[in-house]
Amino acid sequence: MQTLLEMSLSGAVMIGVIIIVRALAVNRLPKTAFLALWGAAFCCLILPMRIPSPISVYSAIRRRGDFPMPVRNWQRTGLLLTGNVAREASVPSLSPWLLLWIGGAALLALIFLILHLRGRRVYAASLPVEQPFAKSWIEEHRLRRPVQVRYSDRIESPLTYGILWPVILLPADMDWKEEETAGFILAHEMSHIRRFDALTKWLLAAMLCIHWFNPLVWVMYILSNRDLELACDESVIRQYGMQSCPSYALALLEMEEKRTYLTPLSSSFSKNALKERIDAIMKAKKRTAAGIIGALVIVAAVVVIFATSAIEKQSEAARKNLLENLPVKNAGETADQDDGEDKSRELPADMDYVWNAWDSWKEGYSEDYTQEQYDQLMSMVKPEAYEGMSIAEFNRTINRIMEDDEYGGDSIYELYDTVVSNIPETDPNAGYLRNTIPASMEEYQSRVQEVYSGKRKDPSFSASAEKITTEDVFGDSVEAGQIWLDYEFTYRILDQDNLTVGERDAFLQKVMQTARDLLEADEVKSAAQEDMKEMLQAAGEKLSNDKISFTGCEVYNFEVYEREDY
Repeated sequence: MQTLLEMSLSGAVMIGVIIIVRALAVNRLPKTAFLALWGAAFCCLILPMRIPSPISVYSAIRRRGDFPMPVRNWQRTGLLLTGNVAREASVPSLSPWLLLWIGGAALLALIFLILHLRGRRVYAASLPVEQPFAKSWIEEHRLRRPVQVRYSDRIESPLTYGILWPVILLPADMDWKEEETAGFILAHEMSHIRRFDALTKWLLAAMLCIHWFNPLVWVMYILSNRDLELACDESVIRQYGMQSCPSYALALLEMEEKRTYLTPLSSSFSKNALKERIDAIMKAKKRTAAGIIGALVIVAAVVVIFATSAIEKQSEAARKNLLENLPVKNAGETADQDDGEDKSRELPADMDYVWNAWDSWKEGYSEDYTQEQYDQLMSMVKPEAYEGMSIAEFNRTINRIMEDDEYGGDSIYELYDTVVSNIPETDPNAGYLRNTIPASMEEYQSRVQEVYSGKRKDPSFSASAEKITTEDVFGDSVEAGQIWLDYEFTYRILDQDNLTVGERDAFLQKVMQTARDLLEADEVKSAAQEDMKEMLQAAGEKLSNDKISFTGCEVYNFEVYEREDY
């Protein structure tokens, strides 16, 4: 899945290619070819998923040897936060950039709405056209949808509005004596109706509201509207024949058209880019089979190359290592032997090194960390306003950060592991380092394993719960025993684009708090390990919602210690 910014950037690439093709072949290709290309660009900007293609431009520019995060042991005991820290973690903050985008989109949508409502007032004041020529022409070119022809003294050029009940609105001073010109106008507007251009303009307006910050989307909005007009011009010429080109071009000039500010969402017989339209009309050519095939090839090539995503390619040895979490034999290393059998995987020739879980033990970790290391780590792994980020965006971000192996000769993961292994629970970032990052990396790796194995793999989260039981001794509270619970639970992210990091972390906290609350029950002292599992399962399922669900749990250790057991 792509974020809005990623969709906007990849859509901009597609738009740039279409602009180049259009500049080179606007009068050589059928105008419907450009409408198809703009449709592909629209899908790039609106749909968060792409069809992978082996010849995609993104496959060509992808770095060789690009490899998903090797499996690392991210499973750590979760930290149950308390007080203000827990409330802070559960309330996501809105990024100022998100507020800016929402404000811009809302403002542009409001402008479109105001202009549309103003236009509706003009449309409502129009009257039916009673000219015999108009009635007979509409009757001869009848569509399944009923089409009205009306006139208004508040417009200067013809236009079309409405989707299910379309209306052709004409100027009140239109000269009906020039039947050829009137026929051209009605044919042009009927072409808009036949193609559902009113709906297309609404979709383009919605796209512009979403991607208002992208200048190339504004260019697309302008050029795609022009191409709607060019396509209708082409349709009129096919209907009336090539000999009608001079007369039709003259009709455009005689209209002295103006695109009124009242009709940004209507289809009009306007002089927007009039020169381009007249040039296209005068250079129009009869369609041939070769021309149609050439246009199909160009459209298909542009779409397959620029509107698709790269295919993730993994070597068999690397994929097996990812799925089975076995050590990989790196260049220059001797494989560990067990009963004479080499249990490592040979590394592909174009890969220098793959992390494995034994490296950290061979090299050893520092038992402590400096304040400088702590500050450096937090600056690298904690994005600003992360609580409001979607899980999809945040998990990709953290995975990329942890893939970076350049930090003072040591990997970021080793630095992270050193800090998180020694960080006190009272540290303000302890919850982020012990809960947020491990959960996100586990989610990312579970999803990768799911993709390559074809089997469902829910992320898991481990935690412990403890309760110290006390007894009153003449007013003093004396420790009388301890209840200890080690458990792991799995969950499923149902909406990765709308679930925020703050909401996911709050869900984890609720599950851990639920496990802790179970220890408060009176019957817990007589419960068995399997009983605790059933109680945690039942309580966890109640925490599920439409974005994230509790899918299972396992209790690994449940002990009730009385004072005499010590």
